[in-house]
Amino acid sequence: MKKQKKSFSKLKFIPVVACCIVATAAVAIIGRAAFLTSVLTLSETQSYSKATDIGSAETTLEKNKPAEAEENTTTEQETSSTVEIDGGQWIVHEELPIKEPSLSPEEATDVSIVVEKSKHLLTLYNGDAIIAQYTVGLASHYTEGAKQQEGDKRNPEGEYEVCVLNNNSNYYLALGLNYPNANDAQRGLDSGLITQEEYDDIISALNAGQVPNWYTKLGGQIMIHGQKGNLGGQTDWTTGCVAVNNQVMDILWKYCRVGTKVTIYA
Repeated sequence: MKKQKKSFSKLKFIPVVACCIVATAAVAIIGRAAFLTSVLTLSETQSYSKATDIGSAETTLEKNKPAEAEENTTTEQETSSTVEIDGGQWIVHEELPIKEPSLSPEEATDVSIVVEKSKHLLTLYNGDAIIAQYTVGLASHYTEGAKQQEGDKRNPEGEYEVCVLNNNSNYYLALGLNYPNANDAQRGLDSGLITQEEYDDIISALNAGQVPNWYTKLGGQIMIHGQKGNLGGQTDWTTGCVAVNNQVMDILWKYCRVGTKVTIYA
């Protein structure tokens, strides 16, 4: 009888243990599920937070764009200003630093010059390679287009050559250009500014590599030259020539000769 009671007690204990095991496992499963849920929620929250931060940053950048553009415009406008020079008021534009060309005069065997009026820029080439760039001053009415006739205070536009070296210039040193060229002469003939005889004389001089007639209604004596007092390459003061600072003129004088090509663009 005692043995049967003991067996019965053991049987009652087994269900209790089993219930405990099941309960413990359920608690563990529920706890892990809750943990994973919290992790996923946190991850989503962080992702949303990052997305919000990125969106805010992009919005800030978009808002700043007009301000940045305005600031850049202001900077560009501030590159020129009115300054008193030699008793007169002149609009002065920003000048490039004056540097020696990247090749020596002996190394530069195929020199040419390009002047870009809109940029106030003279570029010195050797072949296709840029060896130096300098700021230029232009004619006082250069914005009105290419030179048409004597006294219009404009710079010519087109392809020219140095036809004379003047070391006794009123403006330090000067490289005289063969303006009017053939295109200028044809335009002058077609418009009635010059006669057939003047046209023939200009063409004959150009073909011979000589100085063309500078004293017709087309005008002449167009040069790249140095300063007038303190007026050089920083402002537009000439009557048709291209002006540079004397230091730049010293450099050009060493690199250019009769026959050097000079192209002038708008």
